[in-house]
Amino acid sequence: MPTSKKNWIQFLGGKNLIFSFVSILLGAACIWILSTISFVFSPLLTILSIIMKPIIFAMILYYIFNPIVNRLERFLPRIWGVSLVFIVVLGLLVLGGVLIYPSIASQSAELVHQFPKIWDDAQEIVQKFIENTPLADMFNQSKNSIDELWTKIEGYAQVYLEKGAHGVGSVFSAVSTTLITLITGPIVAFFFLKDKKNLYSYSYKLVPPVFRKDFSTIVSIIDQQIGDYLKGQVVASIILGIIDWPLFLLIGLPFSGVIALSAAILCIIPYFGPFIVFIPAMIIALQVSFVMVIKFVIVWFSVQLLHSHLILPRVMGDRLKMHPVTILFVLLVMAELLGLIGVIFGIPIYCIVKVFVTYFFRRLKQRYNRYFGDSGQYEDVEFTKESYLK
Repeated sequence: MPTSKKNWIQFLGGKNLIFSFVSILLGAACIWILSTISFVFSPLLTILSIIMKPIIFAMILYYIFNPIVNRLERFLPRIWGVSLVFIVVLGLLVLGGVLIYPSIASQSAELVHQFPKIWDDAQEIVQKFIENTPLADMFNQSKNSIDELWTKIEGYAQVYLEKGAHGVGSVFSAVSTTLITLITGPIVAFFFLKDKKNLYSYSYKLVPPVFRKDFSTIVSIIDQQIGDYLKGQVVASIILGIIDWPLFLLIGLPFSGVIALSAAILCIIPYFGPFIVFIPAMIIALQVSFVMVIKFVIVWFSVQLLHSHLILPRVMGDRLKMHPVTILFVLLVMAELLGLIGVIFGIPIYCIVKVFVTYFFRRLKQRYNRYFGDSGQYEDVEFTKESYLK
């Protein structure tokens, strides 16, 4: 057998061509059998869907609080540090609820009540402004399309409400799931923080010794990237809300608290999040006057430039190594696959998948160099934290 063919068979993991061919057939047969008996895994998927939401929420809290707990561990036992962090956070939530919630709640109720009128008035203002311009026909067509869409939405909502008990059951299920997540998530996060070293040590012992070095590297990279992203997004959201609210109050923008809070929360969705808040805020500003629109636009884009070019680089750095175009495609794909969850957690999921894909591809390149290195070798085959994040 020629050397190149022999190397290729060894590269596939077999001693001869028949061995490799049979291995491929067995792999295909396993996939077919698993797809045929997929109903067996339905209970497992149900259990997984139930526990994943609290675990995801717990992991978010873990990555937010872990740096603080690590610093406190220098002075206190870890259990006391974790307890202190939770007590302080709970106190801040209660204080924020007492001081901020009444204002936000009243503004939200008033906005929901007045927004249909605000929307109609804004349409009239724009229509009067452009009625004698070439854009008039385009505006009328857009207005009719939006009205038709809103009518359909109202129809769907009415049909849904008419389902009666089924609708109530769905709402109750959604509310109960949210409450369970909000209650159990912090409890799970508490034990994640308290038993961090024990959990890692137990997982490390389960991994075969030959893979433990790679396991440690993968865990370290994922921990750093996901931690930097989540911490950065939360800190950046808080800073954005703190900057937006007083500035909106300063220019006299109505419903400034609701708009600032919405902008702070939705900025966790790159690119799309701020745009979702900008449109209704623009309509509210237009209801006041064109001067208010100009002031709002100046404040909005000034804060967004400050947020994207100064705040985010400071709190997140450039650890993700993601091009803006990549982020856009990731958000679009994850939104299609997982909906809202995919939009919010698409970037962390992509980072995790990228680490494993990079690891296996570099392993593949190492294997290629072993059998075909005489004809030219791959570069960048080592998988280390430093080489991955450089």
